[in-house]
Order: sequence, then structure tokens, then C-alpha cells
Amino acid sequence: MLLRHLPALAGLCLLATHVQAEPPALDYPIRPQQVLLLNVTAPGDSLVAVGERGVVLRADKQGDQWQSIRTPSTRTLTGVAFVDANQGVAVGHGGTLLRTTDGGRHWQAVEADTNDDALLGVAALTDGRMAAWGAFGLYLLSTDNGVTWQRHSVLDEDFDRHIAQIIVLADGRWLMVGESGTLASSADRGETWQALESPYAGSLFGALQLQDGGLLIYGMRGNLWYSADGGQTWEQRDTHTTFAFNGAIQLRSGRVLLLGNSGVMLASDDQGRHFSALPSTHASLARAIERGDSQLLAVGDHGVMSLPSLATTGQD
Repeated sequence: MLLRHLPALAGLCLLATHVQAEPPALDYPIRPQQVLLLNVTAPGDSLVAVGERGVVLRADKQGDQWQSIRTPSTRTLTGVAFVDANQGVAVGHGGTLLRTTDGGRHWQAVEADTNDDALLGVAALTDGRMAAWGAFGLYLLSTDNGVTWQRHSVLDEDFDRHIAQIIVLADGRWLMVGESGTLASSADRGETWQALESPYAGSLFGALQLQDGGLLIYGMRGNLWYSADGGQTWEQRDTHTTFAFNGAIQLRSGRVLLLGNSGVMLASDDQGRHFSALPSTHASLARAIERGDSQLLAVGDHGVMSLPSLATTGQD
């Protein structure tokens, strides 16, 4: 079933609270516009998207023809990341970890210490390192491109907040955002974390470093914050909405786009200093990537969407 609202679209409202029998594995074609998709990435010359019921969709770089891939899981997949054109990892509910070595054509289950808690995201970071994160402080590191994983604590042993995203900053630090205003940085490639003063006590769903070094963090109820000093101080940006923001991207043109629930999209053409509303997409969006032809491909509760007009720079 497609969901009208996708708070965080990282899985925060989709967490399984009870163990349920798994439905039969998918073995039929999935239409790319009729499935809930939560993440998309572009390894090599292909596109890979993941979503509900263990769905993996794969296409060439143009995104014209999508093939549904059967995986070992029927749990909702929330994140996908590749270290190169062939090696990638997808994560999801119930502690699901899947790995591919052929660009997403085939997937194998990977064991890790997750306690069956939901994984909400994964990233390929630096020097063969990957990080996966999720509910109740679940945080895993891999140093071998996702073959094996080790569980680590965040901040302290009692940390139990949902982690929404981890990104690598230009200065080499890692930045983490999450539930209850979680904001932390790591100077040792994710081994240990130090709390940063957060400007917001509610849930943060994502972060983006801009081309000029500025930082954006965003989340619930239209909250959007900007930092020009690496996260030491923050200024709130007026978004004129109370819908959650799920993703952000800076295009090659320099334009910054924020993707939200219920079709909300904002754009900035001055490195995040001011934002204005774009026409509604009439669909909640989770993530987007810019294709080589400058068109934007997004995923959300209407599956795959092409948004060609948003890649051009405008004036706020």
C-alpha cells in the first residue's frame, strides 16, 4: 500500500514493533510508478532504487526501463549505497542487510548485530568504510566495503535515539543527525562521536554540505537550519511550511532543492541563504539524484518520478 505521508521517509514511522510472519518473496514485475521507494543511487552507468517489501529496481542511467530484482528479504528497504559500480549494500527494517557484487543484479543477505532493529540508512564513506544506522541508536561500521559489520555505540552506551543520516564533510569530519535534535561529529571516521549543540529539539531527518562549505540540516515541521561555520552556530531558514523535509540535493548549476512530504519542494539559488517554494509535485519525495542530462530523478510514494524543470537555475 502506498503511504500518503512519509515522515522522515527514512523509516521513522514505519518501524516494525512486532515480529510478523514474512509474506511470500516477490517474484513478479514491479511497476516503478506503483511502489513506495525510499532511496535511489547511481552506481556506474546504472540506477538502483529500493523500497517497500524488499523491492529493488534497477535501470540504465537514463531511467527509461526499470527491472525489478528479487532479493532475499520482503522487509521495507530504506537505504542503498555503492562503493563502486559493482559493490553495494541495501538496508532496511528488521535489521536487514543485503549486499551485491554485480551492480545490483543479485543480492545476498549479510549477518550483523542489529537485534532485529530497523536500519534506516547506509553510506559508502572513505577508504573502504561504510556506515549503517537506524532505530534506537543502532550504528554499524564496515571497513571492508560491507562484507562484515561491527556494532558501535554513539556518544555513550545509553544513546537510544533514531539516527537519520551520516554524511562526510569537506574537512574530513563525519556529521550525524537524528531524533530529538541529535547532532554529532566524528573526527576519527566514525569510531567515536562528540555531541554538537543542536539548534532544534525535534527530529532532524537529513543534512547537506553545500558547494561553498555551508551546512544545512532539516527535519520535522518544516524545520531548516543553516551554518556557515561547520556546525558551531546555526541560523533558522523560513520555509513557510509545517511539512517534514526528507531529502536535499545541490545540483551542478548550484541550485539547492529540498524535498518534502505532500509535494512540498523548496529551491535556493544563493547557497542556502534564501528559499522559495516550487510548484507541488503532488507526491511525497524521499531522495533525488541529478542525471547526466541535468534532469532530476526522484523517488517517493509515487515510485520513480522525473522532474526535468527543476534542474535549471532560477531566481528567488
